[in-house]
Amino acid sequence: MPEPNNDIFQTALKESVHFSVKTINSNIEKGGLRLSKQQALDLPYLSARTLLKENFLIPTDYQANAGKTASIFKVVKAAMLDDDISSEDVEFQQQVKQLQPHIDTIFDEPYQAGTDDLDIRMRQLLIPKNGEYISISPLTAAGVNYLINQEVDFINEARKEKDSEFNRIQTAVFGIGGANPQNVGSLVRSMQRPIVIDSPQASEKIRQALAIFYNGFTARISRKLKLISDSRRAIDALREWADILNRQLMITATNTIQNWNELEIFAPSTNMDVREQEVIFLNRITHDVLKQAAFQKNILEEAESILPSMDDIERPSFWVHPSLSFVMQGLIDAELRDDDWRIKFSEYLAKRITNETFEIEINNEIITISLDHNSEGYLARRLREIVR
Repeated sequence: MPEPNNDIFQTALKESVHFSVKTINSNIEKGGLRLSKQQALDLPYLSARTLLKENFLIPTDYQANAGKTASIFKVVKAAMLDDDISSEDVEFQQQVKQLQPHIDTIFDEPYQAGTDDLDIRMRQLLIPKNGEYISISPLTAAGVNYLINQEVDFINEARKEKDSEFNRIQTAVFGIGGANPQNVGSLVRSMQRPIVIDSPQASEKIRQALAIFYNGFTARISRKLKLISDSRRAIDALREWADILNRQLMITATNTIQNWNELEIFAPSTNMDVREQEVIFLNRITHDVLKQAAFQKNILEEAESILPSMDDIERPSFWVHPSLSFVMQGLIDAELRDDDWRIKFSEYLAKRITNETFEIEINNEIITISLDHNSEGYLARRLREIVR
């Protein structure tokens, strides 16, 4: 223990700082800043200056541990924090009591040391201003961390004892001060326990709803279908239907070949079985796509409250962004499905069908069909009769 000369404790107190540069790098030259009462700041944030505004005594720390500094500062720290020193020896108690009247006066004026020349190892932020840059070295007040940790410990203990519905405040371990934190400061261990806050988790339903609203959705065409038919000729009829649509048609005596898109009024010669399987096949695909659309609309309805208002974004339907295609808007909102939409949707679906190869099971027998793009026109006409 140092000699009972109170001057050494007063000197340690006067040279103590709120912000020590050694918290950035323990190997650089000592230095730091101490705030005054006049630098208090009235803002809704947690910082050294805002705590001064609320009349908190923010404990200060030594700039560097040289010789007996750490031992001397035990007295300073006890006096500043008004610790219970009843277990200490009489000499220690006397030193603390003699120093306590000097605590408030050190905050009358700001103090700084070792700031004329900053060590090259000090971290810096370059902030642009008037075409130039201002160099700023961010520092943390260990005393603020000390006060926060006290509050965290109090809250966690209270929640533990009362079996609170709230979770404990989570803290992490942050390596500051190197192998011997005491070389940086007596309060540096308080900086090693930062509060950990989980980032907000976006609702999956909200994310999906906004994606549908702004981007629509991709309708899936099932390439594997299982159809049920009472007709024994169903499988042959469906195969015959596909063959008919894939053949180019001879329509003149001179054997001129035209594709299906040019034959707007053509209807192939078929029988009842073929026509039945055609309707079943196209109905199944149309139903699947419209069922997907209804599912997407349901997601939007569940997230109705987060969608932009009609005043914010003017649009034909509350449920869709105006940038979506005409077909997509009608898919999502059935109220938009007029005759024009049915024509465009039928053309869209016909194109999708002719880009796929289908594996179809009927009465436990499987066939594979692939429709040529020349059949788009005919398929679109047939789909217009089905879509409602």
